[in-house]
Amino acid sequence: MQKQFYFSFVLAILSFITVKSIQKVGVERYHIIQSPVFQKENGWFNLSEPEQMASLPFELREISGLTDFSRSEVACVQDEDGIIYFYNLLDNTINNRIQFSGAGDYEGLTFVDSTFYILRSDATLFSIKFPADLAIVDSVKLMLPAWDNEGLCYDKKDERLLIASKSRLAKGPAFKDIRGIYEMSLETGELNNSPLFEIRVSELIAFALENNLPLPQKETHNLNDTVSYYLKFMPSSISVHPKTDEIYVISAVDHSMAIFDKTGKIVNFVCLDPLLFNKPEGITFLDNGDMIITNEGQMGSPTLLRFNWKIGGKS
Repeated sequence: MQKQFYFSFVLAILSFITVKSIQKVGVERYHIIQSPVFQKENGWFNLSEPEQMASLPFELREISGLTDFSRSEVACVQDEDGIIYFYNLLDNTINNRIQFSGAGDYEGLTFVDSTFYILRSDATLFSIKFPADLAIVDSVKLMLPAWDNEGLCYDKKDERLLIASKSRLAKGPAFKDIRGIYEMSLETGELNNSPLFEIRVSELIAFALENNLPLPQKETHNLNDTVSYYLKFMPSSISVHPKTDEIYVISAVDHSMAIFDKTGKIVNFVCLDPLLFNKPEGITFLDNGDMIITNEGQMGSPTLLRFNWKIGGKS
């Protein structure tokens, strides 16, 4: 009798744990499924169905910075070695490698005319001419207030580099949820020390709630099992859409993406499915508007996802 009671008790506990796990997964999946399509007036992305999904070579397991290079190639860096990799989108192979520096935490990459710019997390910006002068690498330490900086892209229309800081801009609770987007003129080579705009996590949450958009959630472990929102939004990559001229910023830590206009006004907020976007560290756009996002490998293979920019209304 005692054994039967013990068995029943254990079975009940296991059943409870299983049900709670299923409920948790169900809630998470529900809030992800609510926003797989990102609609714009002149086009849209279906973020649940990539047109291309490729497993990247093992040496790119720490892939970080990403940039468009040609119609069929992207270039990328990984955050351990000073190497630029050229990846062919047609045959899913690395075509070429260029070593520009030694080991380091390289996070951002963009290509402008004939120059590669690489951002190290400590705000050191490298530049290298391609294909000429590969032996000459220039570097400059940008005076950014954040200690960790990961996002770098080219803003073609305004002839500038955009830099996204991942960490807070200063010490203290007042800066806990503020991230800075900075601009550097390519004409003068000067960095504007004042942010182009600031990302405030509280404003992203308010925007999502106001527009009935999903937010990352977690259980509070109290008596009524209520759910609370959480969002750190620590930018891991940034890029400008060539068709809409809007700024896309990805946060890998909470699988989310925010879109802004050039003044910093929030245009949209999207939760990314962690089954597809396990750790999104890179984003870039091809000239036709197609979006490419890369994920670090973590315990599995690094991946590359391509989402076509679809013109017209969504069926």
